[in-house]
Amino acid sequence: MFARLKEYITTQKSMHSQVFLIVLIVGALTALLSTLATVIEGIGPAASIFTLLCFVAICGIFVLAFVFGKETLGHILLCVVLDIILIPITFFFCGGVRSGMVCYFLSGLYIIVPSIEKRWLRAMIYIASTVAMATSIILSVTAFPHLVEPMDDHGWYIDVVISFVLNAGCMFYVSSLTVRSYEREHRANEELLEKLEKLSIRDELTGLYNRRELFRVMEDNVMEAPSDDHYEVFMFDVDDFKVANDSLGHVFGDKVLKEVANCLQEVIREENGELAARFGGEEFVAIFHTNNFEDAYGRAEKVRMAIERLRFAEDPEYRITISGGVDHCNGIRPRRAIRQVDELLYIAKQAGKNQITRGE
Repeated sequence: MFARLKEYITTQKSMHSQVFLIVLIVGALTALLSTLATVIEGIGPAASIFTLLCFVAICGIFVLAFVFGKETLGHILLCVVLDIILIPITFFFCGGVRSGMVCYFLSGLYIIVPSIEKRWLRAMIYIASTVAMATSIILSVTAFPHLVEPMDDHGWYIDVVISFVLNAGCMFYVSSLTVRSYEREHRANEELLEKLEKLSIRDELTGLYNRRELFRVMEDNVMEAPSDDHYEVFMFDVDDFKVANDSLGHVFGDKVLKEVANCLQEVIREENGELAARFGGEEFVAIFHTNNFEDAYGRAEKVRMAIERLRFAEDPEYRITISGGVDHCNGIRPRRAIRQVDELLYIAKQAGKNQITRGE
C-alpha cells in the first residue's frame, strides 16, 4: 500500500502537486487520529464531530483536486475550510487554550498555507487564517467561554502530548517528503539538462558530433594549437547516396549513414583531442591529431576500405563507396579549412570516386 502511495505521489506532474498531495494525505490521517483521540479522551461529541468533519473535508478536496483536476481550487478550499472555518470552530469544543489545539493552529499555518503556488494568494490566506485563529482564541476567553469544555490538569497534559505528537509527526513527515520531492525534481532537471546539452552537440541519427560542435572544437583547439602540433581534417561523403536512398528507402538510407558513422568513429581517438562529426546529409568530417600527415592519410584510407566492405541484408549486392580529402588545418580558420578539404573531395569525385585526395 505504501509503495503504491509513494509511486502515485512521484507520478504527479510537478513538485507543487506532489507537496499538495502529501499535505492532503497526512492531513487526512491526522484528522482521523484526532477524531479517535477525542473519543478516547472523552472530550465530547462536538469535538469528535468537528474533527471528523475535517477528515471528510480533506477527502472531498482530494477528490476535487486529483479526480476532477481542480487542484488550484482544491488548495484554496483546503485553506479556507480548515484554517479559516473548521479548525477555529473546533478550537472551542476541544479545550480552548487549555488544550493541544494551538498545535493544530501552527500546523495549519505552516503546512497547508505555504504550499500555495501564487505568492499574493498565499499571503492573503495566511493573514486570513491567522486572524481567524487569533479571533477564536480571543472569543473563547472573552465572549464565549461557556462553549469551551474545561479540562482537568490530567486531561490537559494528555491532550497536549497527543496533539504535539500528531502535529510534530505531521510536520516532520510533510517536510521530509517535500525535501524528497524537491530532490527528485532537481535530479530530473539535471538529467534533462544533460540530455539537452548532449542533443545540442550531437547528431541525433548517428551519435556523432554536429557541425556546430565541430566548428567550436576547430576554433578553440585546432586553430590555437602550436605549429608543431599536427592536426588534419578529413572530409568525405557517400558516393551516389541519393540514388540508393530513393530506390531502397529512407529507413535503409538511415541505416547506411549509421554504419558509415560507426566506421569513422572506430578510427577516432577522442582522448587525444580528435572527433568525428556529421557535417550534413551524407557528408562527414573528422579531425585527426597525429604525428605526421601520412598517419592521417592512412587512417582516412582505413575508413574508406572499411566502408567499402560493408554489406546489408536488405540488399546484399549494394556496395558503399566514399570520396574524400585530407589536408592540414593547423592555424587555419575553420571555415577556410573545411572549404579547402571540400575542394579535395570534389577532385576525388571528378577523378572517379571511391578515393581520398591528399592535400599538399
